[in-house]
Amino acid sequence: MNASLALLFILSVAPMAAYGQSVARAQNLIYQTSDDQLAGASSIAALKRLDKDVFVYRSLGDFEESGRLARVSFEVFKNDLQAVTAEIEPLLNRLPDSRLKAEISNALDSYRDGAFWWRKVYQPRVVNAATLTSMEITRTQSDEVFLATVPYTVAIHWRQASKYLRRAEEMMNGTRK
Repeated sequence: MNASLALLFILSVAPMAAYGQSVARAQNLIYQTSDDQLAGASSIAALKRLDKDVFVYRSLGDFEESGRLARVSFEVFKNDLQAVTAEIEPLLNRLPDSRLKAEISNALDSYRDGAFWWRKVYQPRVVNAATLTSMEITRTQSDEVFLATVPYTVAIHWRQASKYLRRAEEMMNGTRK
């Protein structure tokens, strides 16, 4: 009788314990999902600040007509990029490996790459006399041709960053899987 009573007790309590664990797991998943959504939304909002700083051209002709890379100076963009990077990197570490994380990371990397190349051709309007040297820099014809292509590279990185950002937004909105 004792064994059957113990068996009856186990059979009646085990489903409740399993149900309790399932509820706890489901609640943890809900909290984790909302944290992930918050991290994703915050990352996208930060990247949008960078997207507002730059021009994203639809075509090569549009870029050649304007030739402008950004709405702000290189220094402003560099500072914005540093601030956004400091804001996004901890959020990316919290996100699970997913397509959303990859799109956000790719957008940030594209902005970084664009800034890297922009720095190669950036010429500030004000020259600091302390940084002038007596050594004259000579460039070869191939250097000049290479430097002439750099703005196109920057424009391509901005366009890629915008594409990754748009994909991440679509994933957050549920319009892209």
